[in-house]
Amino acid sequence: MDNRPRFVPGRELAQAFYWQAVRPILDGHLPGLPHAAGLVGRGSEVQGFDDLTSTDHAWAPRVDL
Repeated sequence: MDNRPRFVPGRELAQAFYWQAVRPILDGHLPGLPHAAGLVGRGSEVQGFDDLTSTDHAWAPRVDL
């Protein structure tokens, strides 16, 4: 049995983080607010090159509002 956690690519993780955590907060406090969301930066997850090794350095869901 493999007990290692399943690797979730950064883009997929960022999208889930937005819909499950960020969007409900915005809708709750500022319903109807026009906004944009994106994954920006210099990390491998932005380009889609992240892998399990990427998780050992500054790799996590994040948000700036």
